[in-house]
Amino acid sequence: MTKPVIIVDLDDCLIPDGSAARAAIAAVLGELSITPDDRAVDTVLAAARREWRENRLLTHREVERVASWEALWADFHELPMPPEVVKALVGNDVRAWRLALDDLGSGADATKAALAFRTARQALVRPFPGVESALDLLRGRHELWLATDGCRSLQRAKIQLSGLADRFARVFVSGEVGHPKGTAGFTDAVRAALVDGRTVCLVAGDSTTTDLLLAETGGWPFVQITEELRFADVPACCRCP
Repeated sequence: MTKPVIIVDLDDCLIPDGSAARAAIAAVLGELSITPDDRAVDTVLAAARREWRENRLLTHREVERVASWEALWADFHELPMPPEVVKALVGNDVRAWRLALDDLGSGADATKAALAFRTARQALVRPFPGVESALDLLRGRHELWLATDGCRSLQRAKIQLSGLADRFARVFVSGEVGHPKGTAGFTDAVRAALVDGRTVCLVAGDSTTTDLLLAETGGWPFVQITEELRFADVPACCRCP
């Protein structure tokens, strides 16, 4: 018997993203003897955003949904993009840290800071409490699919680091699909995989834009993950018999 499908978001649904980026930045600042308060962290994030957005080659489908804080630890070297795009993106992290350190009045080594951030950020790829047990409970009666925005190298690295990879029968990454999540093209790719009578039970995600639009364009029920409703509560939202 074919199991119904539950489609799950990754960042800030199963694993922390924004908060983890802030924590990793604070850790690096502390290592550099810079007071890691909110102002300093915001300064780094602003510099990262400035460097990322000034890159004119960000329109490539592989990286168009990569956030500036994600670009601080994404690996662009092996992505299937034209060499000029790869060349423009590699080194973004060091350039962003140099801007940030200058803004903070620090002469610290930007390359050292960039490497330290990658190490700290990788260590913070941990599932939210209750995620693993909730996924295991859901996959007893469902087939679990993951749908996430970003470039393949970073998103698939996160999935592996999280220890959750073996829970998902299918993974859809916008960089691989060629369309951002929430667009008709992304939904069409997901719908095309619903073979052998598969149906979608629900879509679970934190975003009222990308995740909600995926559900709406597919005509599927949506469960929003919030501070009040964590992914651990999702099994209670299922209405499958």
